[in-house]
Amino acid sequence: MQERLCELESLTRDYARYSRSAGGLASVLGGVFCLSSYLLGGLLPLTPLLRIGLVALPLVWLLARWSMVHRYYQRLGHVEEQEGTAEHRTHRLCVGVTLVVAALQTVSALMHGVQPSPGVTAYLALVWLLVLAGWRWLRSPLDFVVGVFLFCQAALLCVGRVYPVIGTSAALDALPMELLALLFPLAALLMVARGMADHRRFLQLRERLLRLRNAVAGES
Repeated sequence: MQERLCELESLTRDYARYSRSAGGLASVLGGVFCLSSYLLGGLLPLTPLLRIGLVALPLVWLLARWSMVHRYYQRLGHVEEQEGTAEHRTHRLCVGVTLVVAALQTVSALMHGVQPSPGVTAYLALVWLLVLAGWRWLRSPLDFVVGVFLFCQAALLCVGRVYPVIGTSAALDALPMELLALLFPLAALLMVARGMADHRRFLQLRERLLRLRNAVAGES
């Protein structure tokens, strides 16, 4: 009996990861969205339809992530993952940085007398929404990096700009921006790989949980 309780505790702890840090298919989707936004935004003409689609990507991802957690990965019952001290500090640091950046962007717009327009308003709204998303949903470092890119790309599109794809600009002063932007698709690829691995582990975990539950039900 004690051995079974220890097994249940271990399985529950692994299962709880899928409430926060383990995204599974949601991580795969986030990585695909990040790569799509990077390549489509940097290589294709920015038609109104494309802009709307890319601006919507971060919101679609967060909604899909929430749905996958509640309707698939936690459908056997909601178990909240407990954050460790290091994870908590890292998360607070990331949220703090986005908060400072959002405040600086807003103050800069006010000090330079930027005229209010739908594009500027949407830009600032997305920057501040990133702070909320980082605090509430972007719990792991990879989630945070990919989320930052999706929201920042969407914000730039609102004011007619985009992260450049490396090699597409002839201007030397654009090279630092290209190299910075290159970090995001690399993070996206890592996120896809991690998401696929997490999903495979979840399938094994679910099978073990169901087998244990059936065993307990058979004994009662």
